[in-house]
Amino acid sequence: MEAIKSKNLLFKITYFTVLFLFLFSNSIFAQAKVRIKDISCLSGDREYQVIGYGLVTGLNATGDKGEMSIEMMRGMLQNMGMEVNSSQIVSKNSAAVVVTGMLPPYGRPGESFDITISSIGDAKSLMGGVLLPTLLKGGDGQVYAVAQGNVSIGGFEATTGGAGNNRNTQRNHLTVGYISGGAIMERGVEDRFARSGKFSILLQEKDAILTRKVKEAVDRRYGNGWAVITNPGQVEVTVPRSMSDDPVSFAANIENLTLTIDEPNRVVINERTGTVIVGNNVRISRVVISHNGIRIAVDANNENNGGARRNRRDEKQASMVDVQGETTVDDLVEALNAVGATPKDLIAIFEAINAAGALHGDLKIM
Repeated sequence: MEAIKSKNLLFKITYFTVLFLFLFSNSIFAQAKVRIKDISCLSGDREYQVIGYGLVTGLNATGDKGEMSIEMMRGMLQNMGMEVNSSQIVSKNSAAVVVTGMLPPYGRPGESFDITISSIGDAKSLMGGVLLPTLLKGGDGQVYAVAQGNVSIGGFEATTGGAGNNRNTQRNHLTVGYISGGAIMERGVEDRFARSGKFSILLQEKDAILTRKVKEAVDRRYGNGWAVITNPGQVEVTVPRSMSDDPVSFAANIENLTLTIDEPNRVVINERTGTVIVGNNVRISRVVISHNGIRIAVDANNENNGGARRNRRDEKQASMVDVQGETTVDDLVEALNAVGATPKDLIAIFEAINAAGALHGDLKIM
């Protein structure tokens, strides 16, 4: 029995050691040299949302049972010159759907873009269906594109087991589909880059220090005065007169400038998958935790320079984890891995540490 327990513990330790070897490696979270393009976008480089309501046909009796798709089918046939009554349309081979997409920046007529199709009725599946031509409108009510095509689900549904013992297995959502390049723009977005002789660099992170670094990178290349910080996360750049006829090339030169960014100081938790990603710089103040029989003391002052010290205690005693001053998350995780903590344990512990105000970093829960 002891041998089995040892093997299970070894498996858990190995699993979490491999997992967090990647998450806490200094080579991953050390300072990185990146281009401005990698951490930002330019003003005007925005997409525009469009939406439409359409009909998917060709389903294998997995469409809507209600009257919505029937009325949509009848209206479509009437527009094509065919008069039919609602009572004549009894097939469940069609489904009412909403179609959404994003117009590409600086899009022009004839460009295609991807669309997502989702059922708005009681259809069971859109697998094998075809989206009929659907008008896509923007927020101003104007038609910007037309969508159509074969719906791709990316999932499946299967029945296993013998008679009387059937089990359905489903992967992904069968009522949400996707068409790559399924919409074609009918009118463009009236955008012109750097219309006023200026453009803005919009950072993905609204970080004041990173914003200053971007400005300094532009100053080093072109001198002071061309870049001005307007907000945390936004740097406004003036296009030189010599390049006023080609502001795109000037912006490309700006985007290609490099700078050094600090390692992330963040903990990201995905509760659905049990994934935990932690920046190597995240530190923990002194805090005491009790959780599911875990017995660990992480002491920043021991001979291992912040390593974990694991103490055996009576099984009936309440579990305690004693994490002492300015300990790194790496220290805590190493100790938790050694006693076989699960991803669920780690998530609960990080959430509790953050709630106690002892986690020095941003906690993001997905």
